[in-house]
Amino acid sequence: MPSISPILRAMEALFFILIFLSAYPFVVYPAVLLLISGIVRRPWEEGEIRPAVTIVVSAHNEEAVIAQKVRNCLDLDYPEGAIDIIVVSDGSTDRTDEIVSSIKDHRVSLAVFPRLGKTACLNRVVPSARGEICVFTDANSMFPPHALATVVGSLKDPTVGAVTGWTEYVNPENGRAVTGLYSGFERWMKHRESLAGSCVGADGAIFAVRKSLFRALREDDINDLVIPLNVLKAGKRVVMNPGFFCYEQSAQGAYGEYRRQVRITARTLTALRRNMGCMNPFRFGLFSFFLISHKGMRLTFPFFMLGATAACALLYEGPGFFKVFLWSQALAVVVAAYGLLRKTQNRFIGIAAIFLLTAFAHLAGWLRMIRGASDVIWLPRH
Repeated sequence: MPSISPILRAMEALFFILIFLSAYPFVVYPAVLLLISGIVRRPWEEGEIRPAVTIVVSAHNEEAVIAQKVRNCLDLDYPEGAIDIIVVSDGSTDRTDEIVSSIKDHRVSLAVFPRLGKTACLNRVVPSARGEICVFTDANSMFPPHALATVVGSLKDPTVGAVTGWTEYVNPENGRAVTGLYSGFERWMKHRESLAGSCVGADGAIFAVRKSLFRALREDDINDLVIPLNVLKAGKRVVMNPGFFCYEQSAQGAYGEYRRQVRITARTLTALRRNMGCMNPFRFGLFSFFLISHKGMRLTFPFFMLGATAACALLYEGPGFFKVFLWSQALAVVVAAYGLLRKTQNRFIGIAAIFLLTAFAHLAGWLRMIRGASDVIWLPRH
C-alpha cells in the first residue's frame, strides 16, 4: 500500500530522534559542554583568605562515626579561632547526641531536633551560625586537612557565592578509592560548567555558601540543588573546585541506592518545577542551557529510551538494523540485571547496572512526584 512507506519512514525518523534525545545528556551535552567551556572562559579569583567558617554537620543516628567526624573537622588546617562546628542531630535515637555533648571543645555545639528532615534543620540552624561561610557536610563524610583552605580560597572572588566539592568513595575493607565512572563523569561536567559560568547543583556531602546568600527553603526542597539556585538568583556564581573533596565509605547496596535515587529524582523534579524561571536564557544565559541539559534531559532519558524501544519493536520486520538494536538492548538489560544482583569488577557490567538502576529510579521518581508525595525525611547514605 502506498501509505505504508511514508509511515515507515516517519517511524524510522522518530526512532532516530528518540535515540538522539536518549543519548543527549550522556554523549551530546558533554561534547557541547567541552566545546563551550573551551571557548567561554570565566575563571574565578582564588587566594589565601581565612574568614570565619561554620561547619554544619547533618547527622541522624551516627554514633559509629560522629566522634571521628567532629575530630576530623577540628583537625583541619585552619585557624582555631576562625572555625566552629554545629552538629545538627535530626531525631537521632542512638548515642549521637550523648557523644557530641561529651566533646569538650568550645568550637563544637549540638543542635537537637525531633525528626524534621535535613532541610528543615538547616533552616533553623544557619541563621544563628557565626561564620561568614557555611560549609554543609554529612557525618560520614571525612575531609582532607586542606579542605577549608581550599574552599574559602575560591570564595575570595566576590562573584562566587557558593562552592561545591565532590565525594571520593572508598572501600571500607581496604580504604582504596572506588569512585565510579558515573561519579567521575558528574564531577567532570560540574567543573566544565563552572569554567564557563556556574555549575548545576552541589554535592550534598560537601559544599559551601556565603551565609548572607542563604535563604529559608521549603521543608521538602532538595537543599543541594535549591541553595545553589538561590545563589544564582542573587546574581552570584556557583562553582565546583576539584581540590575540594571528602571521603566516604561505599557501603550502600543496590536497593538502598535505588530508593535514594527515587527520592532524589522526585525532589529534583519538584525543585525544577518550582524554579522554572532558572531555565530562562534571557535572565540566566548559559546556565539555563546547563540546567535543562544536565538535569531536565537526564531525568527524561528513560521516556525517550522506552519510546525508542517501542518504535524499534514496530520496525522489527523492517531493515535488519532494528532487529540487531532490539536484541542488543535486551542483552544489555540482562547484563545490567546481572550486575545489580551480583558484585562484579567488570566495568562494562557496572556501567550497564548503573544505567538500569537509574532509569527505573527516574521512572519511579516521576510517579512519586506526580502523586504529590513529599520526601522530607532523609536517610544517611551508609
